[in-house]
Amino acid sequence: MAGRRDVVEVLLEAHIEARQMLTLAESLMSASATSSTRDVAGRVADWLEWLLPLHTADEEESLAPRLAGRHPVVDDALANMKRQHLALQGPTARLKLLCRQVAEDASRLHALRFELTRAAADLRAQLEAHQELEESIVFPALKRTLYADELVDIADEMHARRASLAA
Repeated sequence: MAGRRDVVEVLLEAHIEARQMLTLAESLMSASATSSTRDVAGRVADWLEWLLPLHTADEEESLAPRLAGRHPVVDDALANMKRQHLALQGPTARLKLLCRQVAEDASRLHALRFELTRAAADLRAQLEAHQELEESIVFPALKRTLYADELVDIADEMHARRASLAA
């Protein structure tokens, strides 16, 4: 379909957005307790709550089933990807909770600064390893092993997930 965005490009953009959100979370460490700080913390918390799970669903519900069984290296990467998604839940929940607390009351920033620093660092470390796996094995496998109509189906499913969020 004309004008349709490349699935791998969209997935990579989600990884860039994840890095940007972590950078925003890290910027809270040196921020003052202001309304701007509340806004940043709320933006990060919203991303962690709503958009990151959509990306995970894209990978687990749209990519993994179509790639499974096509190559042993990809199968190993998919199994690792699933384990990493599970391992990311704790650090994600922790950072989301802390950001929500700051978003609700910026004066709590000073008391939570150390915990925020650690939570963001933990999530970044795990996310970097996770993204490396996907960017080096899983995403390239999409174009090497799937047919064009399968990529269109993935794009449609990704779009539908986001449309349901907007509704």
